[in-house]
Amino acid sequence: MQSFTWREFLIGSIVALALYVAVELLAFLRASRKPRPKPVHEVRQAHEAYHAPELRLEKNGLETLREELSELRDHVASMQKEIDRLRVESEAPAPYSQAIRMVRQGLGPAEIAVACDISKGEAELIASLHKGKSL
Repeated sequence: MQSFTWREFLIGSIVALALYVAVELLAFLRASRKPRPKPVHEVRQAHEAYHAPELRLEKNGLETLREELSELRDHVASMQKEIDRLRVESEAPAPYSQAIRMVRQGLGPAEIAVACDISKGEAELIASLHKGKSL
């Protein structure tokens, strides 16, 4: 059995260490060639910067749609009031509908009674119920 001298042991250790350093250096060089992924905040900023004009257009379009929706809701509400008013008038007998219209026009109970062929008491009742109402 042959024994190693300190000198041989030292040379062997240096060669093993050099081989280890060479392998690690090679691994480091390979790893540095691969592009590193960007941090999430950088990707998000780049995405927002790229799509900023589209987002502005979408926001402007959204505001326009909101305004149109508001106008349509107002229009629907006014049409619903008109429908309700017409429904009330159509449900009442014809002379009373005419009397209600005349009250809204500002005519007095005496004129309404004569024009609608109803009693003065009925005309006064209709006038008191519908005066000031504008459906």
